[in-house]
Amino acid sequence: MYPKLLTIGSTTALIVASALIPAQADTTSILTSTLEGVEGMEANIVRFDVDEDWETERHIHPGHVFVYVTEGSIEIDVEGQEARKVAAGEAFQEPPDRPMVARTLSSDGASFIVFQVGPKGEPIMVSQPE
Repeated sequence: MYPKLLTIGSTTALIVASALIPAQADTTSILTSTLEGVEGMEANIVRFDVDEDWETERHIHPGHVFVYVTEGSIEIDVEGQEARKVAAGEAFQEPPDRPMVARTLSSDGASFIVFQVGPKGEPIMVSQPE
């Protein structure tokens, strides 16, 4: 729809997201945009469609992440916090640079939209093995 809005950053974001997320997930870059008046930062919006047995490896997000679940339910396990279930119609925020794992809880898979504000050109997810 707006092909000029997609940048190298969105390609980097999808490549890294694909590397951290098992094959049973589809990712779609919706928008990558620089932020006027906020030097060196960009916004990324990515849709995730995941199968029932989807689970990420341990990772961090270098920017602030906001997630809205559109279908199904997922579990978010952020280090130092109690794991929480997030169902369709609910949203949550993940703090930057905190190791975490996410997984599907619903038997039909899940879909969610990730909105991240972070450093321009940086991946939206970075592996953090223990």
